[in-house]
Amino acid sequence: MKEEIKKILKISGLKSDDIFENFNMEIETGQNSINCILCFDGSASALLKIIGNVEDNFQGDIKINNGNSIVVYIPTKASSFPWLNVEENIKFVVDNSNFHLSNSNIQIQNIIDSVGLTGYEKHFPDNRSLGFRFRISLARALAVQPTIILIDNSFNNMDDETKFELYDLLKEISSNYNVSILLASADINEAIYLSENIYLMKGEKGKIIDQINLKEEWGKLSEENNSNRQIKLKEKILKSFLLNDVNNILKSQTRGK
Repeated sequence: MKEEIKKILKISGLKSDDIFENFNMEIETGQNSINCILCFDGSASALLKIIGNVEDNFQGDIKINNGNSIVVYIPTKASSFPWLNVEENIKFVVDNSNFHLSNSNIQIQNIIDSVGLTGYEKHFPDNRSLGFRFRISLARALAVQPTIILIDNSFNNMDDETKFELYDLLKEISSNYNVSILLASADINEAIYLSENIYLMKGEKGKIIDQINLKEEWGKLSEENNSNRQIKLKEKILKSFLLNDVNNILKSQTRGK
C-alpha cells in the first residue's frame, strides 16, 4: 500500500531581521516521518524557533496541516526543571497546557516508559546526563500529543553512544506516536542516519539549496555496500554546499561588472 502523503509544513514569504527575506519552504511527507534541515550557520535554528512560536518577530505565512496542529519545540539546551523530578516535569506540562490527558497518571507513566525512563520517575534531572535530560524534554513534548516535534541541535555535546541511542529512540517515538519530527542539525552523519529527507540550507537569507530524499538515494546506490553508500551520500551533500558557494561567487562577480 502506498504511503499517504501529507503537507506537513508550508512557509511562504518569511521575513525576519537579517536572516530571512522572502523565504519559502514546503515539506510533503508521511505523518510519522523524520526530516532534517542541515545547516552550518544557525539559520535552521532560527527557522525552528519561528515555526515553534519561540520567536515571533517575523512576517510571512506558516501553515501546518491547515492550522490543526500542535507543535512543540525542544531547544538545544535541556528544558526540564531541575527542581522537579521526572514525573513532576511531565505533569507540569500537562497541568499548564490547554490539552488535558484522560487518565493522566496512566498516560504519563506510558510516556515515561516510552522514552526509556522507567524506574527514574522520582529522579531529578539537575545532576543527570544530557541524554537523560533530553529524554525528559521528549517526554514533556509527547504529553501534549503533538503533530510535529521540532528538535534544535540537541545532540551537539553528547557522546556517540548516547547520540545513537537517542536517534533510535526518536525513530520509535515517531512511529509509535504517529508524530513528525523536524530537526535542525549541523551533523551530516546525524542527518543521514535519522532522516527521510534532508533539506540543505545555506547562503544569503537562509536559502534552501537542495533536498535529498534518502529513500531515492539508497535506491540509486543499492549495489554499493553500506559504507560506500554513506561516503557517496556525504560527498553529494558536501558538493551541493560547495556548488552553492561557487554560484554565489559567480553571481557576485557578474554583478560587479
